[in-house]
Amino acid sequence: MRAMNNGSSTNSKREISINVAAKWFVPISSTRFASVASPSAPNTLVPSRYLHNFADTILPYELTIDSDNIRKQLEWFMQPRKNHIEFSEQLCRSLEPYDADKSFYHFHAPFSLFLFATRPTCFLPFYIAQAQITNLPSKLQKDLPTPKVVRESGKGDIYDANIWMGTSTSYTPLHKDPNPNLFVQLVNKKKVRLFPPSVGGGIYQKVQQSIGGSGTASMRGEEMMEGPERSLLEERVWGEGVTDEGFEAEVGPEDALFIPKGWWHSIKSSESGINVSVNWWFR
Repeated sequence: MRAMNNGSSTNSKREISINVAAKWFVPISSTRFASVASPSAPNTLVPSRYLHNFADTILPYELTIDSDNIRKQLEWFMQPRKNHIEFSEQLCRSLEPYDADKSFYHFHAPFSLFLFATRPTCFLPFYIAQAQITNLPSKLQKDLPTPKVVRESGKGDIYDANIWMGTSTSYTPLHKDPNPNLFVQLVNKKKVRLFPPSVGGGIYQKVQQSIGGSGTASMRGEEMMEGPERSLLEERVWGEGVTDEGFEAEVGPEDALFIPKGWWHSIKSSESGINVSVNWWFR
């Protein structure tokens, strides 16, 4: 696994990342939660008042329950209590029917769910995954203009553009995209591992053979988010002693990474706390 140097990133992110980060998030020390925030709390940033204006926006969520602590907190918040009745009701509706043995949920819910979950008293790992920028309120769309390098590359055809927002750690298993991809990190840091088509395809097929599967992973799919496929993909890509020929890059605020069409990649947050990314698939 070879590390990418800083020269692998582009300057296109300067069009959006600095202003967006400062406009969308503020230090928790400047809010009413400063007195209750633990020094060890994962979030040092919280959504700004500006973002709270869009609390009713419906967005796609993922919730991965990969520990007993998360399960216990989830079930605690599902019980209506005086200080979070609306949150509990929305949570129950989103996860219905709730199954104590289920480890992954994909659902649509208001942005208010994310806003509440960023409070220092809540550690539920909500992930707004692949929310199309064109479906956001117009003001938020204007905050995320398409970078010049995307507009002027290839045919200038934007296949899709998405935002990804996590309240804590986030993870995307090994997959490939059908179009070139510009990935821009806005808040916090993520690690990306990339493999050439033949190498990544070999890793994926070995995992499929191990579980008796027949997937293609041409896009990020729900089937790879839980169970043995998730575990094996994570071990094969991120486990100790990975020797397959590939690259690793850590992207932070103001960093952008170009992922060529057909290159296999997996992404995970490398720091706790709120993380935000945006990407453009283009042709």
